[in-house]
Amino acid sequence: MRVRTEAKRESILETAAEVFMEMGFERASMSEIAARMGGSKATLYSYFPSKEELFFAVVHHKVGEEVEPAFQDLPSKADEEPRALLTRLGERLLVAVTAPEAIAVRRMVIAVASKSSIGQQFWQYGPQQLHDAMASYLERATEAGRLNVRDPSAAAQHILALFSSEIDWRWIFGLQNTFTRAEIKQAVARAVDVFLAAYGR
Repeated sequence: MRVRTEAKRESILETAAEVFMEMGFERASMSEIAARMGGSKATLYSYFPSKEELFFAVVHHKVGEEVEPAFQDLPSKADEEPRALLTRLGERLLVAVTAPEAIAVRRMVIAVASKSSIGQQFWQYGPQQLHDAMASYLERATEAGRLNVRDPSAAAQHILALFSSEIDWRWIFGLQNTFTRAEIKQAVARAVDVFLAAYGR
């Protein structure tokens, strides 16, 4: 009986990330990943039952581990001063999603979104969870008298879109692939200004 280990799982994720980045989601195969690991497909499948599950595990490994902690307890911070909280959150989010591997992942998803359910799964796996946590925070912050939000779901879409509004179009069209901390801080500061002009007290 094979013994699964965390070290082996980490090794699989790193190898899979290399293959996905190099070949894209469609061309990457479990056979290629297993071959580069120097192991068998049976071992690979014992950790990840499908290529889709392995892909989303890679996404979490490379992006989700940086983003999720900032959002997990967000609703509990409704009493905090919104500007400082949203600024910290926006900066952490943009640092994570503008990392080269994160941009490569999103490009892969965009490339196959019209041909498969990967786009929908990606939304449910990551962005939807961020949206839901943000909507819950905005509702509670309004109840606490910190904000003035009538539609938390729509406002959550607004702030998340504002965070990336100065960044996304640059990498989507290949105009810029790396972003400095200064660029991120400036983009987030302006996003929070616009959001609070609409929803602040």
